[in-house]
Amino acid sequence: MKPWALSFRPLLLWMLLPWPGTGQFQVKTPRSLFITQVREAAVLPCHLSPPTDAQNMEIRWYRDHQSALVHEYRNSQDHMEQQSLEYQGRTELLRENITQGQVALRIHPILPKDEGQYSCVFVRSTHVGQAQFELLVAASGAPPHIHIQPADTEGIILTCSSSGWYPDPELQWRDPQGQPLSPDSETRSEQGDGLIHVESSVTMTKSSKAAVSCWIGNPVLREEKEARLSVAERIYRFGRKGQKEDPQFAEDIIVDEDTAHPQLSVSDGGKRVEYLSKE
Repeated sequence: MKPWALSFRPLLLWMLLPWPGTGQFQVKTPRSLFITQVREAAVLPCHLSPPTDAQNMEIRWYRDHQSALVHEYRNSQDHMEQQSLEYQGRTELLRENITQGQVALRIHPILPKDEGQYSCVFVRSTHVGQAQFELLVAASGAPPHIHIQPADTEGIILTCSSSGWYPDPELQWRDPQGQPLSPDSETRSEQGDGLIHVESSVTMTKSSKAAVSCWIGNPVLREEKEARLSVAERIYRFGRKGQKEDPQFAEDIIVDEDTAHPQLSVSDGGKRVEYLSKE
């Protein structure tokens, strides 16, 4: 075989291989994790590399390994016929830069059930590319509220409650030094809107510290809310008979008159408490 033929064969093979950019592309997303708060809008971007006009491509968004079709674009327009019912009326494909292969899906308002694994899929002729990422949903609940009621034995029961959290918040009772106290009970329940209501109780006795706080934190947002309560020594002395609080302790505690236990009579701006006998 002649020498020039040997050098021509690799050149011919190279010419027969697909040229980069002729129908081949990768789908990318700027990051693998997005965090959006409940009731706000999530904007989930994807782009093609190298930049490629995607106007005539099919673009689909799925959640949880294609179990739910979130949004579909084909023939240069949106198609909602097969869209999952839970997303209807809440999605929009942002395609101002679609000629550069840049698009984004906007979901509004975000709900707790929107949390999950998402994928954006681009299709052109026989080539398919996709990118995956995770959407975390979070909500910061209401400031904790501490409710006071007398215990069956000598002491009082403090109940801390708060609603509107997602995901499950962390809740702790803490003493004046910030050390955790063991609760008597704790309950968590899902509200109608998918958010979490949490409630925890602790019993304070004479040996307990005079000040306590109820701390609630969102592990995703890293946001904390706290309610503090200074418990007067005299409040432990509720008896079977009605008894007014000693003035020297009257300013140590503020009791919410609207939410106080029915057997507590609250007066003087929440600074005076009287136990009402069942008799």
